[in-house]
Amino acid sequence: MKNFLSPIVWPLISAGVFLMILGIMNPGRATETTKGAASYHFPPIKTHKLTSGKIGQTYEIRVLVPVSKKNGSEKFPVLYMTDANGGIPLAETARTMQTASELSRFIIVGIGYPVDNIFQSLYLRQRDLTPNVMTRKRYPFPIEGIEEITSGKKMGGAPEFLDFIQNELKPFINANYNSIPDDSGYFGTSLGGLFGLYVLFNAPETFNRYVIGSPAIWWGDEIIFSQAKKFLENNDALKANVYMAVGGIEEIADPNKRYVSNVYKMDALLRSKPLTGLTLKTALFPDIGHTSALGILHSRGLRAVFGAARCSPFQGQIC
Repeated sequence: MKNFLSPIVWPLISAGVFLMILGIMNPGRATETTKGAASYHFPPIKTHKLTSGKIGQTYEIRVLVPVSKKNGSEKFPVLYMTDANGGIPLAETARTMQTASELSRFIIVGIGYPVDNIFQSLYLRQRDLTPNVMTRKRYPFPIEGIEEITSGKKMGGAPEFLDFIQNELKPFINANYNSIPDDSGYFGTSLGGLFGLYVLFNAPETFNRYVIGSPAIWWGDEIIFSQAKKFLENNDALKANVYMAVGGIEEIADPNKRYVSNVYKMDALLRSKPLTGLTLKTALFPDIGHTSALGILHSRGLRAVFGAARCSPFQGQIC
């Protein structure tokens, strides 16, 4: 039995010893893969509460940092996203795209409210995201738990909300995260898309990238068209990369709001005068409605304004 096993066992033992010696002689090579894999991590989502004295509102700010080096040596652009009570799960999808190198890496800052879901914030977003007071009676929302506004503005609070973003939120993010202060974007849909247009025509320097989905241009007798025309009359430059999109069946579902025709009317208005620095892409999502457009907007809109990743840390590339 001993003579039978020797030709089989001893070569295996010798091979094992040889591999051990290689590991001792070249420990750097033996642990290279392990060290590379451990150099990146997924930072947890952090939640902050910021109160705006001017508005009298406490905001729930969720910050999602992309997969990044554990030593904190990287800096990133920042995307500010309204309606974060409903958008953070989609933001997780964006981080997955970043990890797969289908989307460049940036920090996502979700601006929400201390409520359980987006439906409970309907009145709050109606105040913060609109540029003027609409004369018709406010929408009835017969849903339990909707947060009421007890003092101050109930509509037309876009100027104050913009001031909160510029002078309170952005300084907080830049002071506490590895951001690139001069490179930030905005993402908003419906009333959030309307607010994006409001910023674009009243304080375009706030962001340099805009993803605007299904904007509620109909709000307040379509006042945003007047603001756009005034901007064009007084400016020859607009340094912004803008992606604007709408679902193909939105106007069929709600003809009075003219979601599709107003988006293309806005597109034509922006193209009616050469504006230095403006990159504009307008898209129609066929067979898609007002709410279902949100998911497509995340993938296509973010890629349009931020671009694909320039490198993949998971493929041994230097980022």
